[in-house]
Amino acid sequence: MKWTDAEGDSLSGKNPYRFVVKGDVELLAHFALSSYEVSLSAENGRIKSGRGVYPYNTEVKAEAEANAGYHFVKWTDAQGDSVSGNNPYRFAVKEETAVNAYFAINDYRVSLSAADNGTVASGGSTYAHGAKATATATADEGYHFLKWTSASGGALSEANPYTFVVTGNMAVQAHFAVNSYRVKLSAQNGRIKAGDGVYAYDTEAEAEAGEAADGYHFAMWGNEAGQQVSFANPYRFVVREDMKLTAWFVRDNSSGGYKVSLSAGSNGAIKSGDGVYLPGSEVKIEAGAYAGYHFVKWTRADGSLFSAANPHTFIVTEETALRAEFEKEPLTGFETLLGVEEAGVYYAEGALHLVNLEGYFISVGTIRGERVLQFTADGAEYPAVLPAGVYILTAAKWKERYAVMKFAVKK
Repeated sequence: MKWTDAEGDSLSGKNPYRFVVKGDVELLAHFALSSYEVSLSAENGRIKSGRGVYPYNTEVKAEAEANAGYHFVKWTDAQGDSVSGNNPYRFAVKEETAVNAYFAINDYRVSLSAADNGTVASGGSTYAHGAKATATATADEGYHFLKWTSASGGALSEANPYTFVVTGNMAVQAHFAVNSYRVKLSAQNGRIKAGDGVYAYDTEAEAEAGEAADGYHFAMWGNEAGQQVSFANPYRFVVREDMKLTAWFVRDNSSGGYKVSLSAGSNGAIKSGDGVYLPGSEVKIEAGAYAGYHFVKWTRADGSLFSAANPHTFIVTEETALRAEFEKEPLTGFETLLGVEEAGVYYAEGALHLVNLEGYFISVGTIRGERVLQFTADGAEYPAVLPAGVYILTAAKWKERYAVMKFAVKK
């Protein structure tokens, strides 16, 4: 703004303008259009256009663009008050203006489904952009999880549970496949004709025993546990797990039965199973170990392994002689010994079990030195109730024989 005279010469840029009058005066006031700055800002996005300095009443076009995973919500002024929900936003400049573009994070829907033979346990919901979602599927009986696919059928993952980052609306489907099981057939004193193989879950299989060895005939099918399964041949059944079946053949003219002869060494005894049985009968044999020993295995007359199970069930198809084998229990502590061979101690079933310590004066104390027992051993066992912990046993017999052993009592 300025003042000029009649000839257009500048007189002053001040307003008000003070001067001394000395004659007639003609003054002209001159004005210019004002300009204002428009400041634009954005979080989680960027300004595309609109920043700058504009003359008064000029129309400005402010436009913003959201970052990935966000969307435009509104424009706000310097005080945070809403100005407009339009983008781009057009307005006339009449003063210094500061406007902020406000963006919000996107929410996406994750939809889960399951194809036949299974269910979806978790995962379907609404998630913010960048959040992690976990999808879990459960297969029906006889089936197993195979993979996750997208709505278009594209493979996503074979992991279950499947954790992924959500970046858009998603439809995820779980797929399942039928289990396959092995049916393994064997024969005693005969051969298998058909049925051995791999079967899909719930498929009907047919096991057929073939020709018997000379002097034998088919008796039954038995399972891996030695139990009778079927007397039919062929035997039809539905496969729902891995199976091992044995075709048992028995001697001709064996109606009088078979003898099962059981024996045990000096460190154990036979509890049950010895006797005469009809061909094809289930027999349960059991042996018991003496104190300080444990059962190891059943062996045949030729020393070969028959079974490591005790008790053990099997099907009688011939005369059978078995022996129960035992081993000494390992000592639970250490020993420092003078004049005593293979001495030891362990605690089991509410009693101290003493090895080669008969006639010794026994003292038992805690690891801290507290004495809890004193007695003279007159056998292999001494009843005692000891809390869980570590103990020291001292054994003395005459001056020249002395033993110190540590043992543990477990809960």
